[in-house]
Amino acid sequence: MNSMGRIQATLSGQPLDRRAFAPVLGLYGARLTHCPLEQYYTDPAAYARGQSAVRETFQPDVLCAPLAFASIGAAFGSELVFLDTLPPNLRRPAIQSVEQWDSIVFPDPDIHPQLLYFRDVIRRMAAEHRGEVPIAMVIPIPADIPAVIMGLETWLEIVLFDPAGAQRVMDTIVPFYVRLVNGFFAAGATFVVMPCGFASPAIVTREIVTNFTRPILAKVLAQLRGPVVLHNVGAPLLAHLDLLTGLPAVVGFIVDQRDDLAQARCVAGPDNVLFGGLDCANIGQLTAAEVEDRCRAILEERRQDARFVLGTSGPDVAWNTPPENIHAMRKAAESFGKIDT
Repeated sequence: MNSMGRIQATLSGQPLDRRAFAPVLGLYGARLTHCPLEQYYTDPAAYARGQSAVRETFQPDVLCAPLAFASIGAAFGSELVFLDTLPPNLRRPAIQSVEQWDSIVFPDPDIHPQLLYFRDVIRRMAAEHRGEVPIAMVIPIPADIPAVIMGLETWLEIVLFDPAGAQRVMDTIVPFYVRLVNGFFAAGATFVVMPCGFASPAIVTREIVTNFTRPILAKVLAQLRGPVVLHNVGAPLLAHLDLLTGLPAVVGFIVDQRDDLAQARCVAGPDNVLFGGLDCANIGQLTAAEVEDRCRAILEERRQDARFVLGTSGPDVAWNTPPENIHAMRKAAESFGKIDT
């Protein structure tokens, strides 16, 4: 069974030769290929080489297209800065108020270089790994896109105190977002992972999720041409997980390491895939033996859960994570052997 078959079997709750193993190793490919990050996040061939090195080195069951939210903001005019061991970040947002929204020029996903970069990466990865390893594209949910254009604090104030303005912003974001994400599917993405900042208990209230985030997300998801996995965005998600179930196109959830997996399974229901594991930022702070022990404990607790995948929570696995710690995760997944249903 190859990785594509393993993930497909997990989605359908079928028997597995072993537990799937899916850490987020987008950034780590640059470390393996000694590629400067400015090149890695602007040159599709460089990024694709990095993911080929990730596959050769660690044999994960999912490969990740670039997790570079700031590049989406830069396509709208936000100022981008490249860092030494982290994905690019934003130095200055494109606008500072909702009154400036009408001055924003929306980038064309078919021709804008920073958006075409993502598609070109996916095409290259799909051509090399198609049918063997799933390719996941990571992009924030639509309600989070304005944050990379005007900054999270400004956007949150608009949602809280100017609901009409917030809705006007989202009315323009939705068609752009649908076109962008369907372009990722057309390029060869197997599924799209959506971190849910504007559904996170760490950022917004249940009322905002219920009345603002979920209706927009439902509208978008109903128009997408492929499966979606919703992501914890690096904070516990369980308190709002019930508000994200039953949405179109959603096949699974990536929960935080602090979320109780048994409770998350009860809320998510039996048919969704649940991704869980260690936090990407602190895997490197443990020894390889500690990583393997903790992963084995998680897998033992989920032994009867046919739709569970061992992964990581938060963004990319940190640059300074020793490779033996990532190997330890895979070793734990392999140690459990076949998964029957």
